[in-house]
Amino acid sequence: MRDLLHPSHRSVLARFVGQEGEAPVLLAFDYDGVLAPLIRAPGGTAMRATTRALLVRLARLYPVAVVSGRAWKDTRRLSQGVAPHVVGNHGFELLHPVPVPAAVQRAVRGWHRALGAELEGVPGLHFEQKRSTLAIHYGLSTAWRRAERAVYAAANRLEGTRLIPGKRVLNVLPAAFPNKGDAVRTLLARLGLQAALYCGDDVTDEDVFRLGAPMVLGVHVGPGQSLAPWKVATQARMDELLTRLATLREAPRKPGRRR
Repeated sequence: MRDLLHPSHRSVLARFVGQEGEAPVLLAFDYDGVLAPLIRAPGGTAMRATTRALLVRLARLYPVAVVSGRAWKDTRRLSQGVAPHVVGNHGFELLHPVPVPAAVQRAVRGWHRALGAELEGVPGLHFEQKRSTLAIHYGLSTAWRRAERAVYAAANRLEGTRLIPGKRVLNVLPAAFPNKGDAVRTLLARLGLQAALYCGDDVTDEDVFRLGAPMVLGVHVGPGQSLAPWKVATQARMDELLTRLATLREAPRKPGRRR
């Protein structure tokens, strides 16, 4: 991965987003670890005031989306209503809360009960019940590696699921549910756009990066390996990227040659 913020790569963003008056691209972001610092508490944390102000500015210049594994209502709350387009539950809740079929709710409750019984006594676990999906946070104690092994072993015995690893969290979804890549493709189609810049930091974001050019300019935030061709080294530097994106669309067009 190459550092998108390195001075030698400034033209990459300029070519991708174009100028004012040209067709915009979609700007889409995961929330935790991208728009806000990644913290241990499963409830997440708010964006910095500077990040929020930049998103308000960007939403006047581009279509902007937040695409999260969190439930839609939680993603909307954490992102403070700044992004016009919000996707929750890895793409299942596309732009609005979605009624969860009763059969899915029963299945998720069953997985929760089974995992709760099997993992009883394992320290540092938190089950995030999202009705349509289940997340098991296991990084809440110093013994998280042992907890991780126990969580994966138990979840692998469940039937009818798709397991999506995260940073000290394991997401359990119905096997037929969409992923974040599906969500971004659908957003582009609905908005009549051709391409998206997508910033993510987790395993769940690899489904978007996998779409590749020319549909997606993938940007991995933070350390680690990724399918994304570009990176921003730390979450703390995201404001720098958002500032560049705003400046590119606000820059005046170069005057043409007079006839």
